[in-house]
Amino acid sequence: MADMRGKRLLILGCGYLGRFLVADAVARGMKVLAVSRNLDTLRDVEALGATGFCGMVDESAWHDAAGQDVDFVVNCVSSAGGGLEGYRQSYLKGNESLCDWAERVGFEGAATYTSSVSACGDAAGKWVDEKSCPLPGNERGKIVAESERLFLERMTASSKIVLRLAGLYGPGRHLMLDRLKTGPAELPGWADYYLNLVRIEDVASSIWACFESEELSSELFNVVDDQPALKGEMVSWLAEKLGVGVPDFVGASSASGVGSRRLGEKGPPANRRIRNRALRESTGWSPRFSTFREGFADLMD
Repeated sequence: MADMRGKRLLILGCGYLGRFLVADAVARGMKVLAVSRNLDTLRDVEALGATGFCGMVDESAWHDAAGQDVDFVVNCVSSAGGGLEGYRQSYLKGNESLCDWAERVGFEGAATYTSSVSACGDAAGKWVDEKSCPLPGNERGKIVAESERLFLERMTASSKIVLRLAGLYGPGRHLMLDRLKTGPAELPGWADYYLNLVRIEDVASSIWACFESEELSSELFNVVDDQPALKGEMVSWLAEKLGVGVPDFVGASSASGVGSRRLGEKGPPANRRIRNRALRESTGWSPRFSTFREGFADLMD
């Protein structure tokens, strides 16, 4: 572990992931400025030892608070809500604001932007990586992909890394587990498409692995566990462990992959199995929770 005592970390859009990063950074002896629009989040991270700033990432009010004495930046902003415009506000305008600040202060440290695997389109269940990933087929994915390009093109950092995060879960965030505990007869969605997941602690460790590397400059990595699973497989396993019945999927796809949809129902999401090999080989990172089984084992209670 690199010695980061006294280094300054700026976290933009501090939320679920940001709390974990703050705890790690304070334990490492770092100084942390956390920017969030959520006052409850700010109280939590200030209790951990961070300095909080209430504001929107896409605005410039936080620029002066950050100043120029910053060593590391993590932009982990989430959607501001409001559909596609919320995506544009958080991901595109948020990165524009970050790059404006970086250009103004001449930032040359290390910066990470936590994007999403939604920037990767459908591959009919095949394995994909950063280079083979199809283009997104919906507007949200296209906005996320454009925000990645903006960050990599404009960010002045000597090390600028886009991390495409799979579906996040972990302590305090396990919606499927909570739903199954109530024993529903039906679940929305399709059983035979792949879920790409990653536990929150493994996302945090991937960020530290990138910050500690001395060989990264401009990179894009997938952050996902080792083994994507069919949604039906995961639900069946969780239901068995919980001792509840396995629910049916509303509109579940047939074996041929053709979905049977109800009127007005959206089709299944992009179906692909995403590799994490590039991040492993470039940084030495590996997920502590290699599959959903290890990841959910200690969340059952």
